[in-house]
Amino acid sequence: MIRYKTGFLLLICFSTIIKCISQKVIVHAFMENKKASGGNDTIYYDFNRNLKWSDFKGKPDESFFAGAVTASGFAFDSQMDFDGTNIYLNIGVYTFFAKNDSWKKPQINSDYHLLHEQHHFDITRIGSEGFINALKKAHFNRENYTTLLTSIFNKVYKENSDTQHLYDKDDKIAAEIQKLKQGVVMKN
Repeated sequence: MIRYKTGFLLLICFSTIIKCISQKVIVHAFMENKKASGGNDTIYYDFNRNLKWSDFKGKPDESFFAGAVTASGFAFDSQMDFDGTNIYLNIGVYTFFAKNDSWKKPQINSDYHLLHEQHHFDITRIGSEGFINALKKAHFNRENYTTLLTSIFNKVYKENSDTQHLYDKDDKIAAEIQKLKQGVVMKN
């Protein structure tokens, strides 16, 4: 009788282990459509709303080389559900602009500069889409989903940061060339 109970318990344990090992992690990654409440420091990315100079509420750093700084980033909310067979990982990604961390120097008011700052926000939005695409391509399982999620986020965020720096570098060159064009007097 004891041998029968032990065998039955082992069969139940083995069945449970097999079920746990065979659990699939199903990922649903999507862009969240967050809306900020009035008076909020945060602006969430919206294709129908461009940045305005009045959004830049931070105190300018006069010693910093740039005339304006856009403090933007992307983040995610995640929720996990389990139905006994599968793990469902829902990941909502959003792109944001922090008004109080973004600033402009008083003499900076041109449309050119504002467009430059808008492009920084746009690059951030592109990065958040890259994060979603990387999540959809990843091979999550029960053992790796938390570390893989963090690893993918860190990798894509660094790539986005590198793109931001390249954009500043390229745009500086374009701005310098434009200045040179405007200041060059051609002799015939």
